[in-house]
Amino acid sequence: MKAQNLIALLLFLAGAMWALTRSESTVRSIQRSYYTAISPFLEKGSSLESKASELLRETEHSEIWKTRYQLAKDELDKKRMEVTHLRKLEAENARLNQALQFQQEAPFHVLAAKIIRRQPSTWWQTVTINRGEQKGVGVQLPVLAPEGLVGKIDAPSKNTSTVILLTDEKCQVSAKVDGTPEVGILSGQRGQTGDNPDLRLSFLSKDAKIKPGKLVFTTGRGGLFPPDILLGTVKSFEPGPLYGEALVKPAVDFATLHTVFVKIPAPPESAR
Repeated sequence: MKAQNLIALLLFLAGAMWALTRSESTVRSIQRSYYTAISPFLEKGSSLESKASELLRETEHSEIWKTRYQLAKDELDKKRMEVTHLRKLEAENARLNQALQFQQEAPFHVLAAKIIRRQPSTWWQTVTINRGEQKGVGVQLPVLAPEGLVGKIDAPSKNTSTVILLTDEKCQVSAKVDGTPEVGILSGQRGQTGDNPDLRLSFLSKDAKIKPGKLVFTTGRGGLFPPDILLGTVKSFEPGPLYGEALVKPAVDFATLHTVFVKIPAPPESAR
């Protein structure tokens, strides 16, 4: 655009403005038209501002409740952990009380021991305890729990010993079925898995009248294990052409075994 044309346009606009502002009514008319034109935008802007403020308040309120919820959840998780810990302590205390009572009431001298090693590959065969020859532990000594027979000492060393468990087929015990004349040999079974393997009572009468639920105890024959130590409960009986066999559930929970007792010779009177 040329300079002359620009100057002419500015002069025209200035003249138009001068003409329009001479009349007060004209100015007011222009103002009314202007406000009428922009009022919907102003109202919408005010409404949007209110909604934005309300949304902001709701967001802030939501954040507060979110924070409160997280705090409550953290507190609940903490309480659950405390309850779990207390239950473990309660269970451990019950085990210790049971063990102490067994040690006090046992009709023979026993030495308390803890299981310190147990291999997954031989879980149902052997365990290692924290007592050995220095504490009077010797080979073939019976190992018990408050619930019943656990097994026998296999290889003692100075401060530890290996125990053959009753669930191992190598641990064979002379056993009797309570309330019957039946006597047989109880042992573990090879290749068993699961939570707690069953035992097998062999060499019973082929037509023995043994019902599930009958208790099985040691006979004491052979002098290795004391008599009348609980071994388990009969689950089923299987007659055979030569002899019968019974499946027996162990009295001891071998899956959760922690503390055991070794039956050791009583110390001399002078050493007590």
